[in-house]
Amino acid sequence: MSVDKITEKTVDLRGLICPEPVLRTKKLLDDASIQKVEAIVDGEVNVNNLRRLAGSLKLQFASTAKDDNFVVTLQRNQAQAAAETISKADPAPGETHSHASAVKAGNGKTEVGTVVFLGKDKFGDGDPEFSTTLLNMFLQTLFESGQRPRAILMANTGVRLMAPESPALKVLEDFRKAGCEVLACGLCVEFYGLKGKIPVEQITNMFAISEYMFAADKVISP
Repeated sequence: MSVDKITEKTVDLRGLICPEPVLRTKKLLDDASIQKVEAIVDGEVNVNNLRRLAGSLKLQFASTAKDDNFVVTLQRNQAQAAAETISKADPAPGETHSHASAVKAGNGKTEVGTVVFLGKDKFGDGDPEFSTTLLNMFLQTLFESGQRPRAILMANTGVRLMAPESPALKVLEDFRKAGCEVLACGLCVEFYGLKGKIPVEQITNMFAISEYMFAADKVISP
C-alpha cells in the first residue's frame, strides 16, 4: 500500500454512550489503510478519551470546538503508516495483532508496572462504614509506604472515591501529584450522578481501563 495516499474517514459519534466513541474510532484505526479519522463528538469527556487513544496509538491529535460539539482528528504520520503496514502484514512469530495493541497501552511502553483497580468504594464485604474506612487506610498505607502504581482505576461504586466529600479524595490527589494516573470510568461517573464533580481530565472509559489492565505487570484489586 502506498503511504502517500491519505485515506480519511469521518464518523459522527454524537449521542453514543461511553466507551462506544472510542471503540468505533479504534475499529476504524485498526484498518491500516485509514490514515486519518475525523470524529464528531459531544462533550469534553469524549475528547479526552480520544486524546488518550491517540496517545496510546502514537497518533497525531487535534480537536476543535464547533457549535456545541467537537471535531477530533487522529492521524498517522507516514513513517508510522509504513511501519504499521509491515507489522500487520507480517507479525512477529507468536505475536498477535491484538496483543501488540494491548502492549501499546500505557503510553507505548511494553510494561506499565502495577495497576490498582477499585471496582467498589469499600475494602471487602463487611460493615459498610468500616469497609469504607479500611479502603481509605489501604490507600493511605500504599502511599506512605512509597508504593507508586502506574495507575489507579475506578469503576462502579469505586468512582465515589473521587467525589468531593470522599475521605479518600486527598490521598488519591497525593497519588496524582506523585505521577500516578488516577482515572474514573465515565459511564459510572454519570450513573452515580458525579458528572461535573470530577475533573474531566480524570474521566476515562472502559476501553482504556481494559487496556491498562491487560498491559500491566500486576493488577491489585482490594
